[in-house]
Amino acid sequence: MAEKSGGLTLACSCQYFNGKFGMENEPLAQQLVSLRKLLDEVDVRLTRAPVLPEGLEDLKRSVDTLRTNMWAVLSAGKGAQAPVRVERLKLRRAIEGIKAVRANLTSPAGGALHPEHIELQLVARDLAEQIGKLR
Repeated sequence: MAEKSGGLTLACSCQYFNGKFGMENEPLAQQLVSLRKLLDEVDVRLTRAPVLPEGLEDLKRSVDTLRTNMWAVLSAGKGAQAPVRVERLKLRRAIEGIKAVRANLTSPAGGALHPEHIELQLVARDLAEQIGKLR
């Protein structure tokens, strides 16, 4: 399926979105993999889009709702493990974000320093110190 909107063409490679499988026929784990791949593809294309495509705000709201629902599912549970799962997810998201910042700074097209980089550096130093105290 390909959709052109606002100068951005999206070609979905995920089986569900190409109509080969219906949602009810694909295991949930595979749907999650397919959705992640599709979102990764959209993310890459958005960074290259000359203009914001129509429908982007609707997609943002849908992703925000999905994210909120996932947090609820992940935080649900019994006993002491529910908060641990939520904390570990927060850590994974933080690690992914920091790796993305690092990759951008070291890429040929990246490297522009912004005030937020300085703030991140200060917070990272403080965080490293705090983690060191706990080890």
